[in-house]
This record gives sequence, structure tokens and C-alpha cells, in this order.
Amino acid sequence: MKSKWTILNKKGDEAAIRTETGCPEVVARLLVNRDICEKEAVRRFLFPNLADLYDPFLMKDMDKACDLIVDAVSRGLRIRVVGDYDVDGVMSAFILRNGLQKLGADADVYLPHRVRDGYGINREIVSNAYEDGVGLIVTCDNGISAFEAVARARELGIVMVVTDHHEVGEEIVPADAVVDPKRKDCSYPFREICGAVVAAKLVEALGVMTGKPMRAADYLEYMCLATVCDVVPLIDENRTIVSLGFDALRNTDNLGLKALKRVKQVEAADINEYKIGFVLGPCINAAGRIDDAMVALSMLEARDEAEAERLALICHDLNEERKTMSSDAQEEAKRMIGEPDPSRKVLVVFLENCHESILGIVAGHIRETYSRPAIILTRSGDLLKGSARGVPGHSLFEALSSCRDLLEKFGGHALAAGLSLREENLAEFDKRLNDEWPLTVEQMLPVVRLDAVVPFEMMTEETVEWINRLAPFGTPNEKPLFAQRDLDVVSLGYMGRENTSLRLRLKTPGGTYVTASNFFVAAESIAKLERMFGEEEVRKALAGRSCNMKITVAYEAQINEFRDKREVQMIVRDIFEP
Repeated sequence: MKSKWTILNKKGDEAAIRTETGCPEVVARLLVNRDICEKEAVRRFLFPNLADLYDPFLMKDMDKACDLIVDAVSRGLRIRVVGDYDVDGVMSAFILRNGLQKLGADADVYLPHRVRDGYGINREIVSNAYEDGVGLIVTCDNGISAFEAVARARELGIVMVVTDHHEVGEEIVPADAVVDPKRKDCSYPFREICGAVVAAKLVEALGVMTGKPMRAADYLEYMCLATVCDVVPLIDENRTIVSLGFDALRNTDNLGLKALKRVKQVEAADINEYKIGFVLGPCINAAGRIDDAMVALSMLEARDEAEAERLALICHDLNEERKTMSSDAQEEAKRMIGEPDPSRKVLVVFLENCHESILGIVAGHIRETYSRPAIILTRSGDLLKGSARGVPGHSLFEALSSCRDLLEKFGGHALAAGLSLREENLAEFDKRLNDEWPLTVEQMLPVVRLDAVVPFEMMTEETVEWINRLAPFGTPNEKPLFAQRDLDVVSLGYMGRENTSLRLRLKTPGGTYVTASNFFVAAESIAKLERMFGEEEVRKALAGRSCNMKITVAYEAQINEFRDKREVQMIVRDIFEP
């Protein structure tokens, strides 16, 4: 697919950054592109430390929440932590129960079941807590919109402390204490932390109030996992947590996490945002997605290696099942879409037998594949239930709001949403979205955002090591991407058992020969080159014969280590097609 290339060209004093840090020219440009220009901001970004974490008492109601919890512990009240079924919810619940147990509290955990309970605390969960003799409920990673559950708690005389990190509506839920950095009246310096960080801050505040040696930093590996998997912005405090959390996860004493690393064959040296977000995290998520999140929590709380290993294997197997389900559903969705009409701006697909829990995964895949908003629906009782994924610059929530008369229920934000509707409204819903969505063909092209045009020759091992200091990468600190113009194609060769990758032998304008790799998109790249230069020229290159192809590429630079040999490797992410 053809893509649209843009080059960031932000302004900043690169010379001052280089003088202050000793970094290469390329790295100074990357920092400026990320709006990291001031001396202290550069220091925090490149050299994070625990002193950069903020005081938990800067959060509104933190002192009130601590008072209520300490009072409940002193009175011997039973406390129930109610979390969520994703990684953030599981980590939040683990942190809170662990902290409460250090205070001597009688505390247990309830994690809602995705299908049986739905998202977050509800009236029935509160009623069940009352029947179990619970006197105080603490939510984590949910609760900020649980008005009915809070009302039920008041009816039953249960004290309720809400800790959350999601957006707060016009009205704040009337719990006994509400700790959420997104409250408009909250003075916490950074609003974008996840639920597990809020939970760890509460534990630290309880430690300060009671004199117990409890710090948020004691839970770095759990905060790190949740922060990466919840896809919150990896800037400010989140960057500090993830950067330091890598080391904490490498050296964790938690038997469950150690077992999961063994099962997934993740070595300590391999820990990074990719291994967390795409290898370890999905196993924890899979428990709540297609079974019960309590399996993942039990793994974290395992007391012996055999039990930890057993539960880690269950999480692994559930994730393998989830991957198979997702792959099958994605292929079915693509089969139904076929070659989409360019005028079809929103892809609405009804998959009769898709498991509810993977709707979001499938919608995300379809959005990425076709570069346009996607809504995937399946049958759920008498209704169709769906998950939607959008594109930057066009709010899904606003689009769904314009169709509210056709929907039974919907919610979410600009780029992700959930909805339900009656089947008889599906055709009209699809038509209205596609008629009214203000998205042009040009806007549906995938965008390749480049940091700078940098010749291959400038990518020395030292420069790449400096670039790696900018990790962890993620929104909005995306992995640096560079361009190299006017490369002569010397030869092309397939790689991989199924020829899914390419090896490109290239000659730079300066006369340097470089071997670059193009992973997992060989067919797309070959098709693009054939459109640009013709099939005969591509065949020559594949045969290693002289050809007449000059290309411009978007690339990443990595250090490849193999058999004690280290070298800079260029990874081609896209080939510019005029």
C-alpha cells in the first residue's frame, strides 16, 4: 500500500543539548523532535531516577483514602479490593492487597469476569461483598463512573474508596474518597499514569501515614508491566517507571513473574517494551480475556515454584488459544472485506461467531491493515456487541454520538470505543457512518513519520547506542525512523522459511555498500518495487544481476549481536513510492 511520508522539523537548541550531554547530532535532533529541550527535561529523559517520582499526597483525596483505610484496619473490618480483568487491573489489585496485608488488614480481591460481570464494579459485586461481611471496598483501575455501585454501597453501609485513572465526567462519583489524577480539582503534576501506579502511590501514602516501610518503588516491575500494557504515554513519570522497571523485572523475586519469563523463554537481557507488551503482557491479559483474571493474580501470589510454573503455563496456553482465535477472526474479517471500495471510509464487520473478548484485537488489526476506522461486531444475547478502533484526527466517540439513536449503548474515546445495537439497525448504522464520516482518501493513506534524513554512514555503533538511551519507545516517544535517499539496489534476496522477509544489498550515494533487512513484508515490498520499476528490473535484482533501481527508504538502526560479533544493522520499514 502506498504511504504518505512526513519529516518532523521542530525547532530547538540542538547545540546546547550536545554541549550539555555529549550526544551525537542525530540524538540532539531526536530530543528536539520530542520536545525535550530544556536542561532538566533532557536530564530526566536520558537519566531517570527514583527522585523523579512525585509525592502521592499531591493527589486529591489521598489523605482521606488513607484515613479511611487505616481506620478500617484498626477496627478489623474486612476489606475487598475490586480490580479489572486486564494487566493494569491485575497488577493494581496485586499491589493493593500486598500493601494492605503489610498493614495487617484482612483483605481479599475480586476481579470481575469479562462476560459474567462486564467492566468494573457493579451493584451485584457490592451486594456480594456485603453478604461476605466486607466493610470497606477499594477499587483500582475502575470505579470513576460506578454511580450505581457507590449508591448500593451507601445503602448497605459499606465504606467505598475509589482509585482509578480514567477520565472523570462532569460529576464525580460520590464515594467516600476518590483518588484519580484526572480529577479537575487534582493538583498531581502528571495525569497520564495507569491504575497500578495510582495503587502503588496509595500504598506509599499508607506507609507514610503508618510509619511502615512501604514505597511505590517496591512495586516497580508491576507498575512497569501495567504502564506498558495499558499503552499510556511513555513520558514524564511513566518513562521513569518503565526505565527503572526493566531492571526490577529482570531481577524480580516474584515467583510467578519468574515462571512466566521461563515459560516464554524471556531472558533478563531481553526485557524491553516489546517483550512486555507483546510476549509477557498478553499472557496475563489472556487469563481475563477468555477465562478468569484470578488465574493471573494467583500466579503473581504463588508461594512455591511448582504452583507458579503451573499457573504460568495456564496463562501461556490461554494466550496461545487467544492468538488462534484472533488470527482466525482476523482472516475471516479480511475475507469478508475483500478489496474495500476507496469510498468506504469505515469498515463495519459482523462476525457471527467471534468471541467477545477479542473484538478489540480484531478491530485494531483491521484498522492497521486498511488504514481506516474499523468496527467489529458479534452476537451477544439479543444484541450485537462491538469494539471500534479509530484513526488520529477523527473522533470515534463523536461519530458514535451522531448515531446514538441507533445504539443501545456506547462509550469510549477518540481512538477506541465499545458499543451495542440491535441487528435490525446494523445496515443503517454502517450507511450513516460511511456517509457522514469526514475522512478523505488522502487521509486514509498510512503515514510514515520520519525524524530526519540521515545517511547510513552516520549510523555508527556509538550513535545507535545513544539512540537506544531514548528507550523505552511508545506513544508519544515513537521508535526513531530515518530516511536515506538515492540508494542503488545492488541485489535482493528472500529470507525466512516462507520467504516473508527481504535482504537488500544497497549502495549509498557516498559509495558505501550496505546490507539491510526488510522483515515480514517481502511480498508488499516486491509489489511496490514492481509498480515503480517493472517486473523485469525486480527479477534482475532477485537474481543478483545488475539492475536499474534507485530507491529512498525509511529505516531504523539497530545493533545486531551474533557469535560475539556486533554490527549496526539497517531495518527497512518502508520504500518511498512517488
